[in-house]
Amino acid sequence: MCGIFGHIGKNSIGSCLKGLKRLEYRGYDSAGIAGVSDGNLYCFKEIGKLSSLEKMLENKILPMETAIAHTRWATHGKVSRENTHPHFDQKGDIAIVHNGILENHNSLRDMLRSRGVSFKSDTDTEVIVQLIAHFYKGDLVEAVQHALGLMQGFWGIALIHREHPDCIIATARVNPLVVGLSVKDKEAFVSSDPYAFNRSDLDIYFLKDGEVAAVYRDHIEVFDQSRMQIEKTPEQLELDTVEISKKGYEHYMLKEIFEQPESIQSAFHNRIIQDFGSVEFEHLTLTTQELLSVERILIIGCGSSWHAGCLAAMLLEEMARIPSQAEIASEFRYKNPIISPNTLVIAISQSGETLDTLAAVREVKSKGAKVLAVCNVPSSALTREADATILLRAGPEVSVCSTKAFTSQVTVLMLFGLLMGRLRHVSKEEGQQFLNEVARLPGAVQDVLDQHRQIQRLAKKYAAFDKFFFIGRNYMVPASLEGALKLKEISYISASGYPAGELKHGPIALVDAQCAIIGMSGNQRTYEKFLSNLMEVKAREGVVLALAPEGAEQIDKIVDDVLYLPSLCDPLSSIPYSVACQLLAYYIAAERGNDIDQPRNLAKSVTVE
Repeated sequence: MCGIFGHIGKNSIGSCLKGLKRLEYRGYDSAGIAGVSDGNLYCFKEIGKLSSLEKMLENKILPMETAIAHTRWATHGKVSRENTHPHFDQKGDIAIVHNGILENHNSLRDMLRSRGVSFKSDTDTEVIVQLIAHFYKGDLVEAVQHALGLMQGFWGIALIHREHPDCIIATARVNPLVVGLSVKDKEAFVSSDPYAFNRSDLDIYFLKDGEVAAVYRDHIEVFDQSRMQIEKTPEQLELDTVEISKKGYEHYMLKEIFEQPESIQSAFHNRIIQDFGSVEFEHLTLTTQELLSVERILIIGCGSSWHAGCLAAMLLEEMARIPSQAEIASEFRYKNPIISPNTLVIAISQSGETLDTLAAVREVKSKGAKVLAVCNVPSSALTREADATILLRAGPEVSVCSTKAFTSQVTVLMLFGLLMGRLRHVSKEEGQQFLNEVARLPGAVQDVLDQHRQIQRLAKKYAAFDKFFFIGRNYMVPASLEGALKLKEISYISASGYPAGELKHGPIALVDAQCAIIGMSGNQRTYEKFLSNLMEVKAREGVVLALAPEGAEQIDKIVDDVLYLPSLCDPLSSIPYSVACQLLAYYIAAERGNDIDQPRNLAKSVTVE
C-alpha cells in the first residue's frame, strides 16, 4: 500500500513532496521525509495526511540534494509518530522507507535484541534498517545484500546513509520499485510508481526481484542476487505529464463519476468494427488461433475488479459459450488451481500493482496459462507480466473509491466477450445489435448523471439508515455487490449485495423497518420474478428504493421510492445502474460528513496481503 519516493538533485525536499502528492493514493496514515545535508541525516514526519507534513516544512530551509520520502498505510504498528517512516538504525546513520511486509520480523528482532540492538517502533521496517546496520562495514550495497539473505516476505525499499550523501540504495521483491534517471540534468528518482515522476524524458529502470540498485545522480549500478553487477537497459516510457485537479468539483470522486460518459466512450473508441459486428483491440497480441483454442476462462481480480469479472464471466458463457468463472485473487492464489492447456486467464487491476492479483498471475503462468491483462496503467507490473493487454484508457483515477475505472472495465470486458462470441456462435447481425447498445452507453450514463439532484434528495432520506441490502438478479447481482461496496467504502454503513432470490434462504431474517433495500430492477429477463422478491421484503417492513428501467410497470405500487434509469440490454444495464449507486453512495457519505476521497482504513492501490 505505502508509497516510496526518492530524489537526488537540487531541492530534493520539494521534489519528494511533489512525488508524495502523486503517491498519496497508496496511504495517508502518515508521511515523512529524510535527507542528507552537511554529513548529517535530517528527518521530518507527521501523522495524518500529506498536508500535515507540508505544513511542517513550510518554513524549513534545508539544502538537501539527496532525500527519501514515504506515505504510509499502516500494517505493522498503529498510526503514531514512532511508527511513521522513515525509520533509522540505532546509531542514526541510515534512514529507510519501505513498502511491503517482512514476514520473519519477530525472529530477526529477537536476534538483533540479543546483540544489543534496541527498537523505538512496532514496525517491521525498523527491523530491516537495524539488520542492514548490523551488517554494514563500509559497503552499503553489501550490507543490504547480506540482510536480504535473511529476510522473508515482500518489499520495496529505499535507503540513504549519511556517509554516502550522493546515493540512494533501492531494492525490491514482488512489490514494484522503479528508478528514473536524467543524465542530462544529473537528476535521479526512485518511486513505487513511475507516474509519480511526472516526466516523459527519463531513462526508466524497473527493478526485478532481488536486484539491488545503487542510484546516483548521473548513473545507476545494479547487482543481482549473486552480488554480480549487471547491465540493465533503460526503457523510454510514454509518461504523460498530467496535472491532477478537481476541476471545480468538491471531491475527486464526484469529478470522476461525472467523467464517465467520456471514459466509457474512450474505452470503446476505435475498437468497434460496426460493419462486421465485431471488435478489435490495439494491444491484443493473442492470435485468432489462440483465442479460438480457448476452452475455459478464469477471471481474477479484487474488489470492484472482481465484480467486473463476475459480469464478464456471465457474458462470456452466454455469448461465447465458454465455461467462465470469476475468482477473488487473494483466495485463488492459494487454491492450487487446475489449469488446463487451453485456459485463458483474464487478470483485472486498475493500477496493475495489486499484489494478490499479481501473485495469482504468477501462479497461473507457472502452470502454463496465457494471461490477458485488463488495466488502466501502461507499463504497470501487471501489463509487463501479462501475455497481452487491454487498456481501459480511463485516465487517472484519484479517489480511493473506484468509479470510472469500474465502468471502463465492464465496457472493455463486454467488448472482449463479443469478440470471443463472434469467433464462435454470434452472428454479424447479433454483434451489430450489441454494438448499437454499447454506443448508447455514454448517453445512458449522462441521463443518470442528469438526475443527480433527485439522487441527492433520496440520499438525504436514506442516509438515516445504518443497514442496507442491495438486491438484484442475473446481471444485477454483481451490480448489487458493487453498489454495496461503494456505500461501505465511503459512508461506513453496513451494506450487503445479495441475489434477490436467495434472501429467503437466510438474510431476510435481517429485514425490518430499520433496513433499507436498494432494488436493482434492471434485468429484463428476471423482472417479473424480481417484483415478487420486492414484495417479500416489503411484507417484512423493509424500506425499498427501486432503481428501475424507464416505463417499468407495477413497481411504483410496491416500493417506497423509484428512480427510473435508461433501459439497456441486460449485460450492459449494470453500467448505468452502477453509476446511480455511485452517486447515491457519494451523497449519503456527504450527508454524513465523511472523508470521501480518502476514506478511513483504505488505500487506492493494495500492495500487501
